[in-house]
Amino acid sequence: MTRRSPPFELPISGFQMLEDDHAVQRSLCNELEGVADRLPALPSSAEAMRLCRTIQRVTATHFARAERVFAGLPVAHRPGRAFLSALHEMHQFDRMHGEDLASELRRSVETGAERDVGKLSYMLRCFFDGCRRAIALKESGIEIARRGLMPG
Repeated sequence: MTRRSPPFELPISGFQMLEDDHAVQRSLCNELEGVADRLPALPSSAEAMRLCRTIQRVTATHFARAERVFAGLPVAHRPGRAFLSALHEMHQFDRMHGEDLASELRRSVETGAERDVGKLSYMLRCFFDGCRRAIALKESGIEIARRGLMPG
């Protein structure tokens, strides 16, 4: 059984902020996928450092903000515990993958080490695939919250 609440719109600081974060995350994922596709060629040091800073900002700021927004929704529009728990776990894995990826990317660029291209490729794909899955989950949560369709 599903109960329907009246349609709901967070102020600009809510859903729009998440959608803006998703645009940044999508851009990052596309850039990282491009890096993976160009391997064994490594990005320049400047590009790698910029990507590492963006990974750090996304994992430290965007993920926590999304969890706060969803947890702070009115009860009738808030996703259930299973959704919030799944989102948190996805973010934890993505944070861990992001930290590992940034370290490996820095090391590879600093040393010019192309010998671990398979490892770097795998780490890039783990991060951008996980990030895209989390975006899809959050966007489904936004749509559900906006429609007021919560399992009941």
